[in-house]
Amino acid sequence: MTDLESVQVADGFSVCVPRLKDALFSEIHFIYHEVFVERDYLKHGIRLSDSARIVDVGANVGMFSLFVTQECPGARILAFEPIPAIHQALLENLAGHGAKDVEVVRAALGRRPEERVRFTYYPGLPGNSTRYPEQKKLNKELIAERMGHEAVDRIMGGVEVEAEVRRLSDELRAWAPQGPIDLLKIDVEGAELEVMEGLDTSDWQRVRQCVIEVQDLDGRLDAVLGVLDAQGFTVTTESAVNIPEVLRASMVYATRERAE
Repeated sequence: MTDLESVQVADGFSVCVPRLKDALFSEIHFIYHEVFVERDYLKHGIRLSDSARIVDVGANVGMFSLFVTQECPGARILAFEPIPAIHQALLENLAGHGAKDVEVVRAALGRRPEERVRFTYYPGLPGNSTRYPEQKKLNKELIAERMGHEAVDRIMGGVEVEAEVRRLSDELRAWAPQGPIDLLKIDVEGAELEVMEGLDTSDWQRVRQCVIEVQDLDGRLDAVLGVLDAQGFTVTTESAVNIPEVLRASMVYATRERAE
């Protein structure tokens, strides 16, 4: 069982995260500020009702799911998190904050099912954990420039873990076989297109809104925008708040025209 610790991120609000001995800092404060203070997932026309159905892909320790349950207590959430240590913290946080309408799946999402896939877990920076560690070159260069080369190993020292990969359309058949999906949130450190390719056209038509975090490497942002355009969304992009420009991180907001 993973060793967890409780971190207070605001007055009266604490969450569990995987414990790391001699950590240089905890990224959870940054994530709390991004989700609860900046409200990054409710910008550019993104709206949620109390009866919303939401898919949280790359749930991490649950900050976004907790935000939704606070904003919309009647919402239902399907959350995916493949990394074992982070998944355990996610379960603890949902239980500790009484988030009952969140179904959690310990798996990643992709274009096709795969049983045993290698992921790299970064205990010093869990939110960067990824299937594609080779894409973290810019992150490592930035840490070396700002904190020195020794800090790179401490912050971006990776541990290999295994996880299952599933298709989103397959998961929706069991969780919500019909009706709208009010928000698809994707934050998966390099696998955004694969998640999107695992959604059948019929299911895309059910999705009303998307918020996707994209690191624009090898034309990935344009590719994501192309998929959304083909599916009939109106799209707005902006640079991710408080993330250094050199990392090329963007937030993508996609909506459909609402019937009045």
